[in-house]
Amino acid sequence: MKQFNLHIVGLGNLGRSFLNGFEIIKSDINLNLYENNKEVRDSLSKNGWENVYSNIDNIDDGIVLLCIKPNDLIDFVSNNKTKINSNVLICSSLAGVSIQTLESHFENKIIRLMPNLAISKNSGFIPFTRNYKEDYLNFVETLNTLGSTQEYDEGLFHIITAIYGSGPAWYFELSAKIVDSAVNLGMDESDAKKIVNELVSSLSQLTGENSFNEIVENIKSPKGTTEAGIDSLDNNSFGKIIHEAIESAVKRSIEISQEMEK
Repeated sequence: MKQFNLHIVGLGNLGRSFLNGFEIIKSDINLNLYENNKEVRDSLSKNGWENVYSNIDNIDDGIVLLCIKPNDLIDFVSNNKTKINSNVLICSSLAGVSIQTLESHFENKIIRLMPNLAISKNSGFIPFTRNYKEDYLNFVETLNTLGSTQEYDEGLFHIITAIYGSGPAWYFELSAKIVDSAVNLGMDESDAKKIVNELVSSLSQLTGENSFNEIVENIKSPKGTTEAGIDSLDNNSFGKIIHEAIESAVKRSIEISQEMEK
């Protein structure tokens, strides 16, 4: 893989996840890190990271990976647009911010991603869309080192944001409620957390060619404990609750997109 400059802007949870994921191939990538928060910069420096900056000077080549909050985009553009060369690839992970919005600020090639934090373990999946065809700077190939990638029509990105970008939160919220239930029924919290952690870790081993509904049916047995729990979920409108949660996340992604286009 040809060596190139990667400029990560914003070292919050997602920026740190990219940083941790790319660390295993850092010999091929010249990493430059930009973060406004001094405590975060100091922490990165103490952990051995070099090239940690508070502001962008000039970026003449490579890739700018935006991991800032959507509401910070306008300030970023006003402060840095003239500092970024037009041959630099703009890579955005900003929820709800369309390529069209980014094109209104930059004349560059643009790729939009919707990863989640699993990229920090190089086991992530990265949906992407872009305004160019060729693998410019071999960046999609590079992203595959963080797990795997798949290109989608940008019209699906509000849904992708809800079910994948936000997806881990749905499962961990459910996991937290399972732990709470176990504790309320008399189990020690540390034991409940360990069991649920093991459960979450094992779930990927159950997936395959079968649909999720088929997996549930295979786990259930007539008049058994699983069936009793599933029946309770159905009787308490579990499907409706999940649908409304996903719908709310999609709606908020659309709202962010509309706010950014004003």
